[in-house]
Amino acid sequence: MKQTKQTGFTLIELIIVMVILGIMAAVAVPRYLNSIANAEEAAENAVISNIMAG
Repeated sequence: MKQTKQTGFTLIELIIVMVILGIMAAVAVPRYLNSIANAEEAAENAVISNIMAG
């Protein structure tokens, strides 16, 4: 009988990768949203400074 070599990922490997990606997303999303809020605040401050400067 001829044996074929199977290639691919096991279920546990896929689950581990999904968990790692979930942790990375949980860390990255709040930082990204905070960066956007800081950028918007900086833009607003620049507009106010320009208005006050005349």
